[in-house]
Formats: sequence, structure tokens, C-alpha cells
Amino acid sequence: MARALTKFVAHTRLPFGDGAAVSGRRWNSLHVVATTCAGRPPVDAPETPILPFYPETVAKERKSLINAAVASTPAGHIPRAPNGYLEEENLMWRAIFQNVSSAASRYACREYLRALHQGAAYREDAVPDIAELNERVERQTGWQVAPCVGSLPPSEFFMELEARRMPCTMYIRPHTKYTFTEDPDCVHEMLGHIPHLFIPSWARLYQAFGRAARRLTDRGDKDAYERLILMYFAVVEKGLVRDGPHGEVKAIGASVISGAGELGHALTSPERHLPLEVDLVMKYGSTDEDGFMERYFVGEGVDHMADFVIDWMSTL
Repeated sequence: MARALTKFVAHTRLPFGDGAAVSGRRWNSLHVVATTCAGRPPVDAPETPILPFYPETVAKERKSLINAAVASTPAGHIPRAPNGYLEEENLMWRAIFQNVSSAASRYACREYLRALHQGAAYREDAVPDIAELNERVERQTGWQVAPCVGSLPPSEFFMELEARRMPCTMYIRPHTKYTFTEDPDCVHEMLGHIPHLFIPSWARLYQAFGRAARRLTDRGDKDAYERLILMYFAVVEKGLVRDGPHGEVKAIGASVISGAGELGHALTSPERHLPLEVDLVMKYGSTDEDGFMERYFVGEGVDHMADFVIDWMSTL
């Protein structure tokens, strides 16, 4: 089936009162989730696998049960999915994990692949247990996984990053929304953002975004806050880097990697690549995800990219 992957971006507003939406666009930094976009076939994306029968009615009920468990869990404790995950939920995870892993093995940078397979070290056959994942993340990185019930506004999301906590939902999409979900699930965070935490320079980068957001909020600087979000999206969600001895362009951005169809598109469209320079990001960067991105920004390496952006944030 011809399909393309883009992302659902929830309506939200900046923490400066009415009328402060980011350039009139929709944006939410917590959940950028794989969706279908008609007429934009993926490049070298794996074929759609035979999916388990996990209907929307069951998925909706499971989401309510899981979110209730999250909401009722006392602070400082990690919730668990009621009665564990269903076989159908685990099969959905397996199908999505295989799809993303296959594309990433070809198009993602070495640091991401090492972080995914040696750091996060997910089992292919089951939705990750959030308590076990949190223990592993905290032991190796000093960060924590923070279960949540859905999208967070940017201000809350950045507050979590400053505290070295990565928000993550615990439910997974039904089979009818394998490549499209209007409701954020755990896939994007677990396959996109959490592996980044096992890359030390990127763990620092996430926290630096949180600190910068708080500083700009306290100052009431809406323009700088919008520039911060634009840079976050260009780098953390959509970033590409030069990788290996020959400087091949590979992916590091969370939403590019967790949306395997866009991953092939981004890496086989060099005419869309621009060097990671502040002026270029401010001129050509976008948070518009009605389709694939028009421009992708390429850093000179994973650590260099993080250091470059951290230095830039210090000037805001």
C-alpha cells in the first residue's frame, strides 16, 4: 500500500497568554506521532507487515485503563499496565519496532543505533515495561522516564526536560492506525527520544532546552521562545548529521527515525539538506507537518550538533 509518514501535532499555545501560538501553527513538543499522508509514498520503506487484530474499541478501553493507572499512581512510583500488556499490544509493538529498526539500520547514525540496541535495549516481542525501562535509563544516564496520559503543552514538557525526566505515554495504537494515529502513543518517545538519552551530549542538549525555555518564560520573551522551538524541531525532531569516516548524511532526529517512511525520504533527498546554521534554521525551518519537511538541517556530527545548539541557546 502506498503511504507516507508525517506527524500529528496537537494544538497548543505558548505560556505567554492569549494569541501566543507558534507562528499560528500547531505544535506540541511531547508527541510527534507517525501518521499517513496521501500521495506521498515512502522511499525504501519496509512493506506493511501482517498486523495483529487489535481493534480501536479495545485500544480505546485499554488506553482508558492504562491512563487511569498512570493518573492514580502516587508521585515517585512507576505505574504498570493493568494486568500487563495484551498479546495484541505486544504484537503491535513488534510490527512497529521491526519497521523502524529496519529503516534505521540503513539511514540512522551509528550513535543512535548503538543507543537503541545497547542503551535502550528493547525486546522486540513486547511493549517495554515502563518500570524496567526507567530503571535502565536512570542507572545509565541519570534521567527518568515520566509516564503521562497524553500530550503536554511545551511549558510543561520543557519543565520535565530541565528536571531530566522524559515524558512518555504507556498505551499503543490499534492495528487500524498502524501508520496513522491522531492520539499520541508510546512509539515516538520510546523509539525516538529515549534512545537519545544514552548519548551523553544529547542528554545534555535536552536539559539545556528545558533550562532555556524556563529562562525565556521568566523573561516573557515570546520571540526568543519561538526561535527556541524552531531550533528544537529542526534538530531534536528532524536533525541529520554527518556520520562515519566518509561523512555520510544519516538521521538523528526523533520524529524522522520513528517515522520510518520519512526517514527514507529525508535521506534520499539531498537537495533538501542544508547545513546546520542558525540563520538558515530561522529562515527555512518549520514546525508545519502537513507533509514531509521541505528542508532538513545537517550537523557535522552528533556531539558537534549538540554543542553547537547548546552554545546558541546561551545567547538567547
